[in-house]
Amino acid sequence: MLKPLLTSDIILSRTSRRTYRTELLPDNLLETIQEKIAEISIGPLGTPLSFSLINLQEASNQKLKLGTYGFIQGARYFIGGQILPSKIGFIDFGYALEKLILELTGMGLGTCWLGGTFDRSEFARAMGLKEGNVIPAITPVGYATSTRGLGERLIRLGAGSKNRLAPEQLFFDEEPSKPLILPVGHPWQMLLDAVRIGPSASNNQPWRIVADHDQFRFYISRKPGYQKAFRQVDIQMIDMGIAMAHFDLVAKEKGVIPKWEISAGAPSFGGLEYVISVLLPE
Repeated sequence: MLKPLLTSDIILSRTSRRTYRTELLPDNLLETIQEKIAEISIGPLGTPLSFSLINLQEASNQKLKLGTYGFIQGARYFIGGQILPSKIGFIDFGYALEKLILELTGMGLGTCWLGGTFDRSEFARAMGLKEGNVIPAITPVGYATSTRGLGERLIRLGAGSKNRLAPEQLFFDEEPSKPLILPVGHPWQMLLDAVRIGPSASNNQPWRIVADHDQFRFYISRKPGYQKAFRQVDIQMIDMGIAMAHFDLVAKEKGVIPKWEISAGAPSFGGLEYVISVLLPE
């Protein structure tokens, strides 16, 4: 019997897939996906969450124009979620959807974060969007094609998906002017590596982590003017939820239960916005 994949292995291997085989997923697999979606009711910070599996084959959806502006080809299924917009809500949404995406990847399915490249009004109809709620992001889900289409390769090239900032640009020791240098084999290294390779909007990697002994403070380095295009949705705060998920899930894989809190006394640094702290018990 094959051993189940570790979350850390899935994080290392997963890539965004934008071109899908048009075949339908088997009923037992769709049932498993629905069960996983049904398990998501609240985020790690307490936000009520609601996710839906959208099947384009259903009669009610065939009348809709569930467009992704050409970014996705061949997908028959999408997963979307809705929340009341708030800072904590976007963090929780990012965490929950990334955790689900990693689980789907472990099942051999393709996915792709879509934050600003889908028709929110049409997906709102398909999902029954509640008053006051927003749809922060969606993902297609299905069997990805064995090779990437030309459009997909161009998108990856434009986004710089293979490029990542160096660790010394992301992780710091007590203050942002002092890069965090860890000895080879240090137990924290895998957690930070998992954060570093996480997906983010336009590959901006907005997360910055300042370590202080066994505490890690997460900050956001915002791209000027980036938020204007997204209105009610704080797309980079969703990225912070993704970073939180990678750190948290890999820590738990190693038998450590992180303690997360938003601290009113966190130090401030110019150009960085404090988000959340995590304590790793010894």
